[in-house]
Amino acid sequence: MDNATKLLILPSVKGVDEIVRGISTPVEFTKGDFNKVKFRFRDNGVEILHAGVDLKEFSFVWLSSFWESRDLAYAIKLYLDFHKVRHTYVEKSTSKITDQVEFSLNSISSPNTVFIDSAKLEDYVEKIEETCGYPLIVKDTKGSQGKFSAFVENREQLMNQHKNLPAHRKYFFQQFIANEYDWGVLIANGEIVSAEKSFPTRDEFRNNACNGAKEVFVDVSEIPQRVKDIALEAARALKLSWSRVDIIVDKVTDIPYIMEINRSPGVTSGTTEIAGAQSFINAQLGLL
Repeated sequence: MDNATKLLILPSVKGVDEIVRGISTPVEFTKGDFNKVKFRFRDNGVEILHAGVDLKEFSFVWLSSFWESRDLAYAIKLYLDFHKVRHTYVEKSTSKITDQVEFSLNSISSPNTVFIDSAKLEDYVEKIEETCGYPLIVKDTKGSQGKFSAFVENREQLMNQHKNLPAHRKYFFQQFIANEYDWGVLIANGEIVSAEKSFPTRDEFRNNACNGAKEVFVDVSEIPQRVKDIALEAARALKLSWSRVDIIVDKVTDIPYIMEINRSPGVTSGTTEIAGAQSFINAQLGLL
């Protein structure tokens, strides 16, 4: 069926064969399963594949979701929209995966990353290694403050750490960027209003203050221009008027990478974050 419409039904529904038999248009259909979907973020681009086939190769995607998979469906929707592939309506639901898709579609520098919605890690471990290398970080897609994260240096550690993390949560795998500190850049109404450097404690891969990192606030003028650009581009991509963008700088190459955006950043007393929050609220109230 060379002229058939390529239809992906994700996830597949009961009675799908009977449904397709009654369709008047010639259809080549695929029964979808979120466990067969792989997200690969590499060289600041993104591919989303189902059973090895890029989703942009389909003519139409009948896309639906359950509560636990709604963020994945929304991430797929963003990808399909970008490649102009028609699909059914999907409600907005965000996670670090949807953010990562937005960053990649907007060519914002980020570490190589793989996400799979499957507990069968052994089926994908070679692809994870090929994309991320070692060491790498395992991260919770909806985690905060570095919870449910792990630093791994080889395949054995990867398999063991993955088994030890809570099974009811979802994880992605990300290239580890060797660093001395990361930037926390506070964005209010499209402007940078505060900046800090977070220095991790010895033998700690996380740069979170709750994990012992030392926060050093600096003048906004001290932020390298490339870091400023990434912070502003990321906030614009997600259409956020108030956020903190966490950016890490490779200590060898000096290349900055976005790590994540915090939509509810803490505000530290006696710092420029207070003034930044005040300017944000004043501007919002001025719109009333």
